[in-house]
Amino acid sequence: MDKIASIDIIIPCYNVEQDIEKCILSLSSQSYPKNKYHCYFINDYSNDKTGEILDKYYKEKNITIIHHERNKGLSAARNTGANQGNSELIAFLDGDMMVENNWLESFLPYFNNNTIAVMGDNTPPKDITLNPIEKYYFGDIRGARQFNDGESISFQYMLYGNAMIRRFSLVEFGLFDETFTKYGGEDTDLSAKIWDKYPDCFIFSKKSNSIHYHRRNLKGFCSEMSTYGEYNLPILINRYPHYKKELGAGWVNSIKGYLLFNPILNSIIKTIYLFIPLQILIRYMVINAVISGVRKSRLLLVSN
Repeated sequence: MDKIASIDIIIPCYNVEQDIEKCILSLSSQSYPKNKYHCYFINDYSNDKTGEILDKYYKEKNITIIHHERNKGLSAARNTGANQGNSELIAFLDGDMMVENNWLESFLPYFNNNTIAVMGDNTPPKDITLNPIEKYYFGDIRGARQFNDGESISFQYMLYGNAMIRRFSLVEFGLFDETFTKYGGEDTDLSAKIWDKYPDCFIFSKKSNSIHYHRRNLKGFCSEMSTYGEYNLPILINRYPHYKKELGAGWVNSIKGYLLFNPILNSIIKTIYLFIPLQILIRYMVINAVISGVRKSRLLLVSN
């Protein structure tokens, strides 16, 4: 972009007392002109000390603290922040992340005439030892990391935990759908809407990294993915039947799906994993959790 664009940064926060201060300090020290960006921290009714920590910074000139009076979910928290400002660009960052001081500037070179949104990558803290599921989560075989820096990515890879988007497009498509209150799906829903009208509009940046402090274990991550499969993926498949392939609908109730993803094979994979914790086995168990969740759902209307 040729001019110095105004940027609103939206940070949804829920029970991130261990990491939110690192996030605040990293955003306060951005090298971008201070009069060109503003941070909106939305406390989504946390039940830890997140709100207390945020309130220490309410007098900061380029920080606004907003407290929800009940837990509304990620979509609503993001929308609350987005509705506060009027900047040309909106950046999103999760409250358990921190960034380098050139984070905002790093996105801007990717915004050509066709670009609607740019997604940055997430990296682990350098001072922790990753467990197997975290190695998978941060690994090269997952999500947009299979693409090179500056490459166009399809809608199913465009997530907003660390991203920047043109405000007009976010507003045009009605912000995030607040009916997504359980884990996952809200990002894919927004990206699919945008992609329908503006194909090839998403870019992956390997120069806009965030450090993600959230710790994971295999059982918890598979539980989240099962919840996504049961409640939100069926909504996406029903809403966007022309994207069944991209959403993996063909693996749900098909013969090939039942041959590959079934309780017996999943038990075998789990047993092997106990002795040989390979990434490919974790990938299988995560996908199986999603598909098993969809099969339990009563929401799926579209046939495979």
